Parts: sequence; structure tokens; C-alpha cells
Amino acid sequence: MCEKTFDDPRTLPCLHSFCLGCLEAQQSTAKSKSSDLRCHQCSAPFTLPPGLSGVALFSCNSFIDSLVKSAKANQGDINRVVKCDTCDDENATMHCVDCNDNMGALCAAAHRRMKPTAAHQQIPLEDALAGNVIVKRIPRCQKHIGYEVDSYCKTCTEAICAKCGIEKHPKHDFCPLNQVTDFLQDQIAGYTITMTQREEEARKAIDTLDGTIREIEEHRTTAEKDIATFSSTLYAAVNARVGVLVSEMEQLRKKAIHEKGKAETATVQFREFHSFTERMLAQGTPLEIAGTHKMVRT
Repeated sequence: MCEKTFDDPRTLPCLHSFCLGCLEAQQSTAKSKSSDLRCHQCSAPFTLPPGLSGVALFSCNSFIDSLVKSAKANQGDINRVVKCDTCDDENATMHCVDCNDNMGALCAAAHRRMKPTAAHQQIPLEDALAGNVIVKRIPRCQKHIGYEVDSYCKTCTEAICAKCGIEKHPKHDFCPLNQVTDFLQDQIAGYTITMTQREEEARKAIDTLDGTIREIEEHRTTAEKDIATFSSTLYAAVNARVGVLVSEMEQLRKKAIHEKGKAETATVQFREFHSFTERMLAQGTPLEIAGTHKMVRT
């Protein structure tokens, strides 16, 4: 909505993603907290998840978020001077992949000594700016700092860390996340095939509705001419009927145009879903695959 780089992207039920701040601004200006909310891209209506935080409860799109962070890490001039994001005093020499922060030597060393960030991946800043390093994205829990997301709760169909499993998923059915990745990929691929078929059905519906609109237009023109000729002898009686018939035909035409618009919107959604899942299946981590699977499954 802001036409800027994603900042904390959140995914709506229609699978379109927007900045959390943009969604919060939309929520604050809506006439009602529980209605009048529509996707800014496809106009699909959505309701807020239960809770006081509203749009903040929508799932973070970790796939898009990680791509944004990778792009930020790789952009810019390798020769430019970059200040430390932590202290803003010394020049940065290292880049933390997990935090997406640039740090000077002292701050980088302190970052490695702190228990919550000891396992973070650091690379030389010049390599990050030049894009010479292929960064392995390590999925980490957003709720529990320092914990890697490496488990999958089959009960909740959700990727979690060990601490999440203890606190919020007691007695649930667990397995290592990498054991279900292939299964989830196959399911998402199946959903993609279904969406492709539905896109084709929507295209056929558009063709049919186009023909219907043309027929209605032709019949309306003919009917108007016939009514005009007949009204010369039965003007008083037919004149009242003319408005009714034209109105009925107009309603049919508007209805057909409306249905065509819905089918076109559906076509765009199916195409974008197909494109999104193809990129995710090719580039996504197990955490992203698990999160996307849960979204498309519901």
C-alpha cells in the first residue's frame, strides 16, 4: 500500500501480503473493526483474527521477509562507509544474517558472546555488500530469541521451536520439521494444480459471460426498436412497460458484467497463487514451506 519495501509483511487469507503498518492504518480508518476490510490488491473481504492486536495477529510472511532482508544485505556500494547499527560510533565490518544488522568489530564480538545471539551467522560486511556470499537462512523463532524452528506440530499444522512445544503444544504430535518438508511440498504442489484448473475454469466462465453480455446487448437493442415501433399505436400502455423491460435487461447486463469481474479477479488470484507457490517451492525454507502450507490449507 505504501509502495515501499516490505516492513514486517503479514499475509491475508487471500495470500496477498502487506506491511503490518499499512494494515494497521487500514484497520484504523475502517468504518468498523470487524467489517469494511478488503485486500488492497484483489478486494477480497477479510475479518480480523480474534484478539486485541487485530491485524498484528495475521501470520508473518517469513518467506517474503527473508527475501527482503537478503536484498537489503546485498544492496549498495561495496566501497561506501557503513556505520555500526548497534552503537553508531565505529565503522561496520561485519553483517549479522539473522538480525540483518551491520556491526563494528567490538559490537560483533559482543554479539557472539551473548547467549541469545551466539549462534547467529556473521559474515564480512564487504561480502554482504558485494553479494559474494550465499547466505543460508536459518529459521529462528520470533517468540523465543535464540531458538531454531526445527519441529513440526502435526496437531496444529505449525512449525515451532522446542520452547514453543513445551509452552503451547503439550501432548501434541511432533516430528522434525525436515521430515515433513517433502510431504508439505507435495501438498502445496497439489494445491497449485488445483488452482491452475480453477483458473482455467474462470477463463472459460469469462468467455461464456462475454457471449452472454453480447446477446443481452443485441436483444436489448432489438427490443427497444420493436417497442418504439409498437408504442406508436399503444403508446400509453406500452410506454410504462418500456422502462420496466429496459431496466430488467440492464440489470441482467450489470449482473453479467459483475460476474465477469469476479471471474477476472479470481483469475488474477489463481495466477498469483501459482506464481507465489512456485517461488516458495524453489526457494523457501522448511519453515516457510510449513507456514505457506498452513495458509493454503485453510
